[in-house]
Amino acid sequence: MKKIIATLLAALMVCSLTACGSGSTPAASAGASASGSSQQAEAPAYPTKNIQGSIMWSAGGVCDTISRAAGLVAQEELGQSIVFTNRAGSGGGVSTAYVNAQAADGYELLFGAENPQIAKVMGTSELDYDDFYPICLLTNSYGGIFVAKDSKYQTLEDLINDMLANPGKVVAATTGAGGLPETCATIIRSISGTEANMVPFDGENECAIAVMGGNADFAVSTLGSIASFYQSGDIRILAMFHNERLEGFDDVPAITEIYPEYNEILPWGPFYGVFVKLGTDQAIIDTLTAAFSKACEDQEFQELVASKGCFIMNMTGDEAVEYLQKYRSTTSYMLYDSGVATIDPASVGIEK
Repeated sequence: MKKIIATLLAALMVCSLTACGSGSTPAASAGASASGSSQQAEAPAYPTKNIQGSIMWSAGGVCDTISRAAGLVAQEELGQSIVFTNRAGSGGGVSTAYVNAQAADGYELLFGAENPQIAKVMGTSELDYDDFYPICLLTNSYGGIFVAKDSKYQTLEDLINDMLANPGKVVAATTGAGGLPETCATIIRSISGTEANMVPFDGENECAIAVMGGNADFAVSTLGSIASFYQSGDIRILAMFHNERLEGFDDVPAITEIYPEYNEILPWGPFYGVFVKLGTDQAIIDTLTAAFSKACEDQEFQELVASKGCFIMNMTGDEAVEYLQKYRSTTSYMLYDSGVATIDPASVGIEK
């Protein structure tokens, strides 16, 4: 893992000093035979030049780190470099729109998280992963419901009961509408009947700082964002937003152990993957899939993933497509039914 971390740091330094290039032109296909008889054109060699990778979140975050680490292994398999550019903004919408505007030739990859799957019901974009093909869903993670180490809430029941007794007075730190912290808090409201005072912060790290500093009572954040604070003892995780206990967090109960009704919507949580524009040649998809699946099997990558509070998925093909559709349906209807999203999922073609 030290090798991957050292290389990632070097890559980040290079990207801060130079602009990463992008754009490419599809290779020409073979013409008809000299005899004039029609025959299937041979697929062009791939890849023959550097591949561009757009990361939908900023440098240094979990999405960025996971993407670059997977790319380091995959590019060895591909025989060409993957040149990364962070194109953050609009909940992943900037990178999504950029890659969608490029040729479907396998030289422009989208590295992203789950966020595009709620874009349509949140009204932030008309694009989601239906416009792309999942090369590989690399890793996933789960949310942890946490408080400061000296919080009066010793258990999840303490927190839930206080919110029920004092509607709107318990402060939940979030990253705004559509982000995982507010989505999870909304699910808790829908299932447990609580009413928290949701206060937005700039990111999950800022949510953790707010909780630790006494500016918020609790938050629900991805394990990758709070694992270090948990390990240092600065926070206490009251429950995992999951339906089973997780390795490395063995002392933290799953929320379904306390409130079985959450089994209705769990398992659910963020994921990170690599995608190409829909219409990319199947041979190119197969080549990329093999390379990134290999990355998921790499021991150093697996160690890095574990250190970020994430878990290997290595999900490809039809299984990945079905996973994306289920995630979009579950989350979109949950947000709409709770009033967070104002656009009816059915009106934008999302089946329940």
